[in-house]
Amino acid sequence: MGNVPVRREQIRHHMTKFMAWLNANGAEIGQPTNPYEVIRYRAYWRNTHRAGVHIIYAKENGLLTWTGGSLGHFRAFLAGEPMDGAAKVPAIAKPADVESEAAKRRRKLLARDGADCWFCGLALGSDATIEHLVPKSKGGGNRLDNYALAHSACNQAAADKPLVEKIALRESLRAKSKETV
Repeated sequence: MGNVPVRREQIRHHMTKFMAWLNANGAEIGQPTNPYEVIRYRAYWRNTHRAGVHIIYAKENGLLTWTGGSLGHFRAFLAGEPMDGAAKVPAIAKPADVESEAAKRRRKLLARDGADCWFCGLALGSDATIEHLVPKSKGGGNRLDNYALAHSACNQAAADKPLVEKIALRESLRAKSKETV
């Protein structure tokens, strides 16, 4: 078993294989929500039907902080073992023919808003994220009317700005997009 990395630069060369291992073990990889997140993913807890969010953070000085079960998962990855003793979530917990809540949300947003980024107006790709228009930190809820699809970079540029500032950012990014077209 290899050593667990303690700094951001030590974990970088593991990330592609670690993400593939997470996918193979039934985890859902998410988009980082801030620049300190090295990886964010949703996975099931130790042989249960209860999912949790696991995050590896890197502090400004590069030291890693492991939350949820991320340290245990990384150790299992290094040892070549399955996640928490179970390779995949049992079919009873999430049948293959049932659409996930995240997939339903994305489908509804695509139907409502189209396949362009809410901020820059360019076509979305594999880096599409769900943006809270009114940030959760400012009282915004987890509701469809508070969501918009955005490129990961646009979402990170918006951060937790108030909606008025996000609209100004949108106007600026759309003007730049028209100049480059």
